[in-house]
Amino acid sequence: MSFAQCSKPAAHQTEGYPGPLQGISALEFYCGIGGFAAACSTLPLKIAAAFDQSETALQVYRQNFPRHPIFHTNLEQAEPEFLSGFEADFWWLSPPCQPYTIQGSRRDLDDPRACSFLRLLEIFPDTRQPAHFALENVAGFADSRARERVVELLDRHGYHVEERVLCPTEFGIPMRRPRYYLTASRLALKKIDQAKATSRDRALATYLDHHASDSNLFLPEPTLARFHTGLRILHPEDDTAYTTCFTAGYGRKLMHAGSFLQDKNGVRCLSPAEIARLFGYGPDYCFPKDFTLRKRWRLLGNSLSVDVVRHLLQKFHLDPNQRAAG
Repeated sequence: MSFAQCSKPAAHQTEGYPGPLQGISALEFYCGIGGFAAACSTLPLKIAAAFDQSETALQVYRQNFPRHPIFHTNLEQAEPEFLSGFEADFWWLSPPCQPYTIQGSRRDLDDPRACSFLRLLEIFPDTRQPAHFALENVAGFADSRARERVVELLDRHGYHVEERVLCPTEFGIPMRRPRYYLTASRLALKKIDQAKATSRDRALATYLDHHASDSNLFLPEPTLARFHTGLRILHPEDDTAYTTCFTAGYGRKLMHAGSFLQDKNGVRCLSPAEIARLFGYGPDYCFPKDFTLRKRWRLLGNSLSVDVVRHLLQKFHLDPNQRAAG
């Protein structure tokens, strides 16, 4: 449902705003397949509404979080009254990353894919401003005009703002995925002892399936012979091995899209289930059965590290009785 089609929120098969939520309610903008929802599932954060323009991503979200109100919509049409009606105290944003990547020519705010994010910043002063605000994007966002715009906005409205670039490898996860994270709150942000939050390093093998039975995961011999020297091929028995960043092009592009594994039957791609484990999704997380490998890889490549986000959420005071005046 689009903003233009409703005068009051009507979630997927649900009329009106959701009823009272136990804990702090959050709006999940650019929700994708539900990385933020997975991260806050063990915290007193409850999703009041999740928004995304991709119906394909929302099919996955809906399957894994069936109770969350979902809106298939273009956020360029967002209205402050509509968002204020949810009375949410937490905003989470993972806006499109292409405007801040080399592949996307780093057009920044001049990229049409930044329009919805600009719209949210434009109407933010007229909304019921949340007590807490957080954003995730590619590391290149740190040097963007978009970053300057959002930090200036939050400063002007009295938020405490902290920014960091974090990678799952800092948390013992054998996957490179550096990302920019902004945390902001009307309350002072907590200090986190990262040494305590970081688990012991886990070997890549602990994330992998012992037997890969899907022949579609394996690279054809002619392809392997042609591109072998340019591929990052990992050996599961190597306890120091880590994957490079998985992108939406994994399985379609051979170079700069993710790592491969040396299997006893050949060189293969990591399965979507294996990549989901590296991202921090739980054992019950799943995709619709009719989704192809490439569709699953693409959706995961656009997702986020659940473990890193869960760590950052510890910085917020999430007592529902403790809300700063907005």
